Amino acid sequence: MINRILLFLLLTLSLIACKKNDDPEPNLPPAAFTVTAKVAATGVDVVLTWTKAKDPNGDPVTYAVVYKDTLAKNLTDTTYTIKNAGYGATIAGSVVASDNRKASTSAAFSSTTGANPYVAIPDINFEKALIALKIDDVQDGKLLITSAQTVTNLSISGKSITSLQGIEAFVKLTLLFCDGNNLTTLDLSSNPALGRLDCYNNKLISLDLSKQTALVNLYCYNNNLAGLTLNSPVLNELFSYNNALTSLDLSKCPKLGNVQCSNNKLTNLDLSKSTSLVTIDCSFNNLTAIDLTNTVNLSRLTCTDNKLTTLNVGNCKVLQSINCRNNSLTNVDVSQNLYLSSLSCEYNQLSRIDVSKNINLSGLNCQYNQLQVLDLSKNSALTGLHCEYNQLSSLDVGIQTNMTHLFCDHNTLSSLDVSKNSRISYLYCFNNKIQTICVKSLSQVGSDWKKDDSCTYQVCK
Repeated sequence: MINRILLFLLLTLSLIACKKNDDPEPNLPPAAFTVTAKVAATGVDVVLTWTKAKDPNGDPVTYAVVYKDTLAKNLTDTTYTIKNAGYGATIAGSVVASDNRKASTSAAFSSTTGANPYVAIPDINFEKALIALKIDDVQDGKLLITSAQTVTNLSISGKSITSLQGIEAFVKLTLLFCDGNNLTTLDLSSNPALGRLDCYNNKLISLDLSKQTALVNLYCYNNNLAGLTLNSPVLNELFSYNNALTSLDLSKCPKLGNVQCSNNKLTNLDLSKSTSLVTIDCSFNNLTAIDLTNTVNLSRLTCTDNKLTTLNVGNCKVLQSINCRNNSLTNVDVSQNLYLSSLSCEYNQLSRIDVSKNINLSGLNCQYNQLQVLDLSKNSALTGLHCEYNQLSSLDVGIQTNMTHLFCDHNTLSSLDVSKNSRISYLYCFNNKIQTICVKSLSQVGSDWKKDDSCTYQVCK
């Protein structure tokens, strides 16, 4: 019995000993460590450095770098460079320390690369122009931003440029001459200092200058502009003719002095805020009316080839020139325009015109109307008169001693006395009922005088 007990004890002790021999020392992961991430001088590389991770069991430790995917593993060094991470990129990942028994510890890192020092210049001709101006130095599709930031005046006219992508880096630009190219778009939202823009003779279909509050001069004619946005309180000169504009908002440009917007498709033109306007040419549009109530400084008005039926220039006291030819006007009241020197109102439906108050009038074109009477008795400054193709039965030009040309053909005139008009170089008076043209002497008759064959020159006393 005792032997059996002893045998049992020996067997038990033997099993316990065997179990202890089967349980090795537990494996612990490498100790915590730290990672530092710094952007290299290139601006696009990130350099990782980390402290060594000690293994409690004394096992060898290797490292893996994880960013989006595992970039490297089984590293024994404590540094690694992530190359070409890109500009302005946030790089976030981890370094994993592992022993040879696959126990591991990780440490996170994060860094943001630097801003791109270059701006893309994809248009070859644009970059060639910049190289010629010594703003750029090599044809590589990009430009140092620092080089662009110093430029205030950029002249790249007529260089066959199709895109000005990259112009956004020229933040100090005050003068831009890009006319005569092949531009279809032009984004200048990053160029708020622009004071003058010449972009005429391109293929632009729209132009948003709402950020150009310092713009003084704008020349955008000869494009395909259907839209033009302006927001400059100091804009003085606007040339936007030969486009496809259906509307033109000038309300935010109260300092405008000169507007040229002819050859568009305008049906309305609001000049209520244009109190500084001096000259305007809105010819060849579809305007049915023009409100000139507030254009008190207007000196020159050209509104030919529209659909105007009325024209009120009574508030334009300093007006010197009116050209309203080829409309549907039945009356033009110029009695308040005492400084008027030139009036062209031909090709309308005028039955009368009173120029008795316009003593400074030197040129009058009123042909192709329905005039029956034309009183020029107060217009001693008149040097030229076109009154042909009316219904005039009489015409007294005796007071106009400085007249150099007179066109009065295609009327019903029965007499004409030019004996006091010694300076006439051109006289056209055919297709009338004139029998005799009175002259001071026959030597007064010029080579460019034209009359009906039935009419004769006579020296009148």
